[in-house]
Formats: sequence, structure tokens, C-alpha cells
Amino acid sequence: MELYVALSLLSALLALILSTQIYKLDVNKAYNWFIPVLITTGVWAAFYGLRFLLPDEYSIWALKISFLGIITLPVFLLFFALDYIKSPWLEKITRNSWLLWIIPAVSVFLMLTNSLHGLFWSETVTRELFPGKPVKEPLPGFWFWIHSVYSYALVLLAAIILFVTLNKKKERLGQYALLLGILLPMTTSILFVSGLVVIDFSPLMLSATILAVGWAISSRFYMRNIRDVMILQQKTSDLNKLYNLVVRLSEKLIQSDIGQLDDTINDVLKALGTFARVDRTYLFSYDADTDEVHNTHEWCNEGIPSEKENLQNIPLKEAVPRWHKILKEETNHIYIPQVKDLPDEPIYADEKQILEPQGIQSLVVVPMHYGKRFMGFAGFDSVRSVRKWDDESIALLKVCAGVIAGSLERMRYEKELISTLEKAEEANRAKSEFLASMSHELRTPLNAILGFTSVVMEDLEDEKAREQLDMVLTSGNSLLQLLNDLLDFTKAKAGILQLEPKPTKLDAVLGFIKKTFMPKIKEKGLDMQVEVTQAAKGSFLLDDSRLRQILFNIVGNAVKFTHKGSVTITADAVQEKSTDQKPDSDPRNIIPRYTLYIKVRDTGIGIHEKDQENIFALFTQLSSGLSRQYEGTGLGLNISQRLVQMMGGEILLESRLGEGSVFTVKLTGVLGRR
Repeated sequence: MELYVALSLLSALLALILSTQIYKLDVNKAYNWFIPVLITTGVWAAFYGLRFLLPDEYSIWALKISFLGIITLPVFLLFFALDYIKSPWLEKITRNSWLLWIIPAVSVFLMLTNSLHGLFWSETVTRELFPGKPVKEPLPGFWFWIHSVYSYALVLLAAIILFVTLNKKKERLGQYALLLGILLPMTTSILFVSGLVVIDFSPLMLSATILAVGWAISSRFYMRNIRDVMILQQKTSDLNKLYNLVVRLSEKLIQSDIGQLDDTINDVLKALGTFARVDRTYLFSYDADTDEVHNTHEWCNEGIPSEKENLQNIPLKEAVPRWHKILKEETNHIYIPQVKDLPDEPIYADEKQILEPQGIQSLVVVPMHYGKRFMGFAGFDSVRSVRKWDDESIALLKVCAGVIAGSLERMRYEKELISTLEKAEEANRAKSEFLASMSHELRTPLNAILGFTSVVMEDLEDEKAREQLDMVLTSGNSLLQLLNDLLDFTKAKAGILQLEPKPTKLDAVLGFIKKTFMPKIKEKGLDMQVEVTQAAKGSFLLDDSRLRQILFNIVGNAVKFTHKGSVTITADAVQEKSTDQKPDSDPRNIIPRYTLYIKVRDTGIGIHEKDQENIFALFTQLSSGLSRQYEGTGLGLNISQRLVQMMGGEILLESRLGEGSVFTVKLTGVLGRR
């Protein structure tokens, strides 16, 4: 009994494995209908065997479940046979498939309700089918015979269809396996139903049936289709790996600095050569002026000699005219499966003379194009063995070669750009030095003119003449201020503007600024306040002359653009936390650092929001409203910003049109003591 049950469960397991494999591997869905055949066969075998292990009350239910497989199996087998031969009857039968299911449906219903009518099984008797194991065995009823005849008819019809089909395809082995697989369990089933044997050996025969039928109906599928699918899967996997590699290498090329590009290209060639299992990878650059190619990059596998030095200044058209013609077309490539098999024709003679001395057996060469321009080619040599390439892999190599071409073009362009920038910077420095020199030369005579003008004004008594000289003096001072700003600007641009830090008191600097602008403040009827917090009254290491220049420009603008109200200057200092102080150092020996905040607040015309971004730009003035009536060169704030940045700070701006402005000079890391 144990052997009988084990073989029944083995049949079910084989059915499950075979159906799973067909479901996974049958990509064309040619054996869809065979899967339910296997499933119903497995249900029949498994539960028919299990019934001998279960108590009587559960044994009968296991038998009923097994009959669900027996009843439905013939219909699925017929559907499979029709589908296997691609019969036009399949569509018609499928549309009216319910007709085939009438008898099976009635059989299932009568089987499940047999206790009410006894039509499926007439009675149940107890038999000792196995020594020491009495089992309740139902005897066939009226409908059982109808179901059996119907099922055998469908099975025979399916067997005939498959047998004829295999005969036409001249698959003799499949025919014999089919006969064995279908007729053997059918014979044992007939013997059992007719009462000639007391035990139904059909479930045992199903192990052989599944293997035989599986061989018969899917020999081509397993021996050919599955092999092709596995080859396709392996090819797809290799292509995916090559694709991912090309993507990674392309990203590496795109992100590489021009100084590292040569090393990156060598790494790319090594990675491609290792992955593709070739022995040598290389790049040739093309010189359109001379029509020559040069081996610029090369990777060789261990034990493979380098050919780089031997492959320089090669006239492509003369050396290998076939390559010259093919590679210049962007979509073409060179693929030689075996060098020794190249035809003995003159057109191939040149390349054989080049390739055979290098020991090359197979190679692929793909062109490098940037736009329509031919830049060279990349090659992949197999020396130790023959290497076969498919079109998809070669297409990916072309993509990688295109990225390399783009990277080489980017390197060339960036080198030209750097050279152009260096020339432009050199010219700019020369211009700045010239302007600085000219500004200095102009200031000397201008100072003399202004000095003598002041002296003459003191001696003149004619009021009209004094007014005219005053206009000369005012214009001269404006011109002098412009020259001073221009001199500072050109020094900053030329990189020769230097700071001279020294101990500076903010209250003294702000006091000087207030004293300087008080005449103008009184003239316009404004108010000016200077506030220095206690924290900002110490001494700080600053270039006081440059700080005065910064504040002179900012406060000058505040006074210029304010017609009523006030101008307020405030200063504050915040000590910074030390990050470089050693744990055992004496705090008294540490010079603290401060962040200084000097704010200039006015109640003037304000600055439009769209102008705030450009207010510090070179030669920029306000463009809105009445602000265009004010004089100015647009250099002051730009120079102030440059000076503040040199001091390690920044200028912040808050302003609303018609409500005034607040300029904040923020200097960080300033050394100082209170």
C-alpha cells in the first residue's frame, strides 16, 4: 500500500513540476491547454492515493475529489489536442464548449449528491484491497457507466488527433510515447471499471503517462523551444549586463575632468575588454587633414603584446581602403568572425597583412562620430580564440564609442576654451594695468588744477568769477572721485588691490563719516544719527581707509537719495565661538574674533525690487522714476562690494520703493579686543 500511495503522490508531483515548467518557459503560449490536463491528472493521482491513508469518513471525500480530476481531464485533453493541431474546429468548439461540459457537470453533481439517489455509485462495499487494510469501495451505478463511456470516447478522440498530427510531422518516437502514455492508464482504468481487477492501477500508470505524454506533445518544445528560450534568456542577460556596463562607463566619461579623461578612457577600454572576453581593445583617432589614423589608447590582456607603438601615422585609405569606406559611414562597422577565413580577394589583402602578424583571430571595429564628423574608431581584438558577436552587442559598443567621441570632442573644446580664456584674462590684465596707470597719471595734473583753483578762489573778489571757479572746482572733484573709483576698480580687476589692516575704532570711523556729511545733511534739512553699541566700541583689526571708502559710498548714496527724514548709522559686534582653541590653552592669550554689523538706514526714495539684484553691478544706476536725475558713475557700490568681499564679508540690502533702504555691511572673523 505504501508503494501505491508513494507512486500516486509521485505522479501528482511530476504533474505539478511539468505544468510549472511549461507555464514559465512556454513564451509563445503554445501549450496552454496542456497545463489543466496536468493539473487534473495530479488531482486524480494525489487524492486517489491519499484515500488509503485516511479514515473511512474522510476516505470517501478524497475519492470524490479525485473523481473531479477524472471527470474533467478528458475534456481538457480534447481541447489540447485541437489546439495542438491548430484546428479551425477549436474556435467553434470553444464557442459551444458548454455542450462538452454537460455530461461532466451532471457527473459531478450526481457524484456529490450520490447518497440521495445512488445513480453514480449504486452501493458501497468494504474490501481488503491491501493486506490488513479494509477500504470502503463504491460500486458503479447507472450514470457512472455513461460518464465512463463519454470520457473514454473523448480520450480516444484526442489520442487519434495527436497520433495523426505526430505521424504527419514524422515524429515516430512521439507517436509511440503518446500511445504508451494515453492507452496504458486507459487500459488499466477499463480493467478496473469492468471488474477484472480489484485495484485501479491507473494512478500508478500516470507517472509513466505524464512522462510519456509530456515527451510526446512537447518534445519539440523541450528539445528545441526551451533550448532556444534558454539561449535567448542568456543572450538577454548578457545584453542587459553589457547595457548596464555601457551606461555606467558613459556616465564616468561624461563626468570625467579633462585632465583625467585619458585615464578614464583607458579604464573604459579595460572594462569593456574584460567583460567582452577579448584580448585587446583600442582607440584610433583620425586626422582629416592628413587622412591618417593614430593608436591613442590601448588595453591588452595579460600576456598579449601591445601594438600601440607600431600603429601610428597610418594612411587609412591607402592601408585599408575597405575600412576607410565603411567606417566613415556612421551606421556601419567592421566585423570579422575569423581572420583566416577572409576571402582571397585583392580588397581584403591589405587588412590580412595587418591583422595576421598580430595573431588576431576575430575582431569588431566600430566608428566614432561626433555629429557627421568621423573622429576615428574603437576596436576589439580576440587573439587567443575565436569570438562571435551579435548585432545587439555591436550596437551597444557603437553607443559607447559615440560617448567616447563626445568626450574627446568636449576635451578638445574645453582646451580651446581654456586657452581662449587665458588669452582674454591676459588681455584684461593688460587693460586693467593700462587703466590703472592712466588713472594715476591723470590724477597728478588734476590735483594741481584743483589746488590752484582753490588758491585763486581765495584771492578773487568778483562774485561771478568765484561762482564760475566754484563750478570748476566741483566738476574737478567729481572727476577726481571718478578717477579714484576707476583706479580702485582697475586694481581690483588686476588683482593688485591690497588691504592694510591695523587697529581701528568703529566709533572714530563713523564719527569721521558723520562730520564729512554734516554740511550736506544741514543743507538738505535732514537728521543724521550715529549709534555704536558697547560691544562695538573696542579695537578691531581693519583697513580703516578702505572701511571709510565703503561707508563713504553707502552713506553718500543714502544722503543723495533722501529728501526728508533721516540717515542713521549703527554699529554692533558679536563675538564668534572659537573652533581652534586648544583645551589646555590660556583664554587670556586667545585673541577673539567678531562679526561686525554696520547698518546705514535712510528714509529716502527706496529701490525697486527688480533693481535690487543689479544694484551692485558695474556701471549700474537706478532706472525707475526720478532716480535717473541723480548723478553718478555706478562704480561706488561695485567697488564697495569688492572691498567688503576682500575683507571676508558681504553687503546686505533691504529696501521698499518710497520707504527707504537699509544697507548692512557684515564682516566676519574680524580680530579685536574690547
